[in-house]
Amino acid sequence: MAQSFPDGQPAIGHAVFDVLEDGRAAGYLWIGPSGADDPGAWWVWDIVIDEDCRGRGLGRAAMLLGEEFALANGAHTMGLSVFAFNTGARRLYESLGFETITLKMSKPLGARTT
Repeated sequence: MAQSFPDGQPAIGHAVFDVLEDGRAAGYLWIGPSGADDPGAWWVWDIVIDEDCRGRGLGRAAMLLGEEFALANGAHTMGLSVFAFNTGARRLYESLGFETITLKMSKPLGARTT
């Protein structure tokens, strides 16, 4: 976090947008360069929509704003991570054109599998 927010401000090239609903804070979106060798590869570092505000299009609007901002600042790709169990977020991202490119799997150890 110290590298991402030096002096409490987003690092150069990063942006944090407040998501508002009726003038009230309802979440935020943090985007910026992915840190890869390609400066045009951007990343959604975090997006949070308050639970009581979900399902009203705020996440979609925030993601579209983020895409516009990234494009205007030289991005040509946008990546993100999402937990497999977060089906609502996965549906949103897929509807916005995001595609799965990696998949991690896990299992509890000590449990016998057949």
